[in-house]
Amino acid sequence: MQRSIIILIMALLLNAPAWAQIQGQVIKVLSYNIHHGENARGEQDISGIATVILATNPDLVALQEVDSCTNRVKKLNLLKELAAQTGMYVYFGKAMEHDGGSYGNGILSRYPIEQMYTIALPAKGENSEPRCAAVVKVKLPGDSLLQFVSAHLDHLEDPADRLAQTNLLLQNLAKDSLPLILAGDMNAEPTSKEITQLTNVFKDASQGLGPTWPSDTPTQKLDYILLYPKSQWNVVNSLVLQETVASDHRPVICELLLK
Repeated sequence: MQRSIIILIMALLLNAPAWAQIQGQVIKVLSYNIHHGENARGEQDISGIATVILATNPDLVALQEVDSCTNRVKKLNLLKELAAQTGMYVYFGKAMEHDGGSYGNGILSRYPIEQMYTIALPAKGENSEPRCAAVVKVKLPGDSLLQFVSAHLDHLEDPADRLAQTNLLLQNLAKDSLPLILAGDMNAEPTSKEITQLTNVFKDASQGLGPTWPSDTPTQKLDYILLYPKSQWNVVNSLVLQETVASDHRPVICELLLK
């Protein structure tokens, strides 16, 4: 019950008409590492993730740690389950084969998806695992296009792979003329070199927000929503939701104005 009340309060705050006097396209974005649908009690609970999504009513959702038909989720396609519960368009970016199925990043969109592809990210460190960025181009009202990316960077203490991954993302994404939102679990603090590389090019819509991991008593900010080009975006609202049960990360949600 407490979780439902907190989510409802956050959703009401984010639906406040702060943007009413601003001209442009308002887009609400949620970024969430869903820990393959396993909640804080060690239970598979994809409905808990769907509850967060439905309560916050985002237009675009970037999901990380998404299982597709693995044994540990009893062969469920988690992204398809979330699409069924939210009524959103869907794209899965496969990072690797895992446990009889696949593992990677997901995207949910209220806007029609026009194009979709996956960028494999370099993972050369000892004990590193394959990582990727799922990329879609969606059609906004008025037929303009927007790029949306869900990324999950390396988790190891050594930043070498993350630096290589951010470099590859910058090479592949910033060259396109379309406006772009890059969201996800970057596994790095705001003062790190890899995040600084990104924020030199992207506007950090989540700048100044508190930590996101671990969800029960968070101490590190690992999850971000980044915007390109900086001049085309205003940040209307941004929050780390006080959700402590559905995953081991807290979700980040931003309300954005594309000018």
